[in-house]
Amino acid sequence: MKKTIFSVLILLPFMAAAQKNYTITGKLPAVKGQAKAYLVLLKNNAWKETDSAEIKDGKFQFTGSVNEPQNAILAVRRNGAADSGRQRDALGFFIENSKIEIVGTDLISNAKITGSVANRENEEREAMIKPVTAKIIKLQDEFGKKAADGSYIKSLEERKKAGDSIQKLVAMNKDINHRFAETHLNSFMGLYTFNMYVLDNKFDPAKEEPLFNRFSTVLKSSPLGKRTIEKLEIGKRRQTGAKATDFTQNDLNGKPFTLSSLRGKYVLVDFWASWCGPCRAENPNVVKAYNELKGKNFEIVGVSLDYPGGKAAWAEAVKKDGLPWIQVSDLKGWKNEVALMYGINSVPQNLLIDPQGVIIAKNLRGEALTDKLKELIK
Repeated sequence: MKKTIFSVLILLPFMAAAQKNYTITGKLPAVKGQAKAYLVLLKNNAWKETDSAEIKDGKFQFTGSVNEPQNAILAVRRNGAADSGRQRDALGFFIENSKIEIVGTDLISNAKITGSVANRENEEREAMIKPVTAKIIKLQDEFGKKAADGSYIKSLEERKKAGDSIQKLVAMNKDINHRFAETHLNSFMGLYTFNMYVLDNKFDPAKEEPLFNRFSTVLKSSPLGKRTIEKLEIGKRRQTGAKATDFTQNDLNGKPFTLSSLRGKYVLVDFWASWCGPCRAENPNVVKAYNELKGKNFEIVGVSLDYPGGKAAWAEAVKKDGLPWIQVSDLKGWKNEVALMYGINSVPQNLLIDPQGVIIAKNLRGEALTDKLKELIK
């Protein structure tokens, strides 16, 4: 009996958000005249106004339901003013099916939110990473300054040291998020943090999957849980030692190219885009590696994340940067089917595949790219 009671208690934070509807009550007593509140939700990766309410005597209310806690924005417009520029007054928060109260004076951006467990826990998490994030921003501002002619004020050596410090701080924030997830195994925000910040663009599935398995059964079977499982599975596709998933995309001439047609060779699959500054800066290193190893059972396949209508820019970048290897794209930007298949959400990234079609290295950069290839290819 005690065990049953304990099991119910640890699930209370999640169950609190499992009501069927939400009620948002807003109080902004200093708001006078005609004004309207708008509820904006993230739908299919795009923000969309889903509801609105007149603000009368400084009060407004929304009712509805969401499938699970999610990001939301409340915006206030006065006298029909456009929601932009200096007239913008908005507040981001996590909405869930509970009784949520938002209390302020004249600006909703300064209002306090109560009643949303997910929002409260996210505020706790943000408070922990805020000091570290502030240091990152300070370093970026100080060492990223440029003179009037566009040159960096700080020396290359100074900027490299600052870059190393930033990387360490980024790792600190990831550790904080990791610990937050570990201590919130029965809350939506714990799993959300795991999905968003622990499973970053370079996570190791073998290292992180055991933590996912510790989350409650309720959470793992939730919509967020199912998306997390999918993210882990996608991560496994680009894991060292995994068999490379085959794909086919058109080249610059519109001719289909299939990855497995290069079986028997070492292949570097390079994810990039013509609009990506770091990619273009890295291209000389890739060209150097290609020139030193071409003809030695080695090939490169560039997968461009250029957008619809961007074929001319893609072709121009290939020509300008002198990229003589195979180039493919479906011109869908971040929705490139190969990028989605391998969970690529930042560029540049690359995968090195051996003659048997197994991924043996990834994200090789600079001199390390040529050195690793020379080590493997004789």
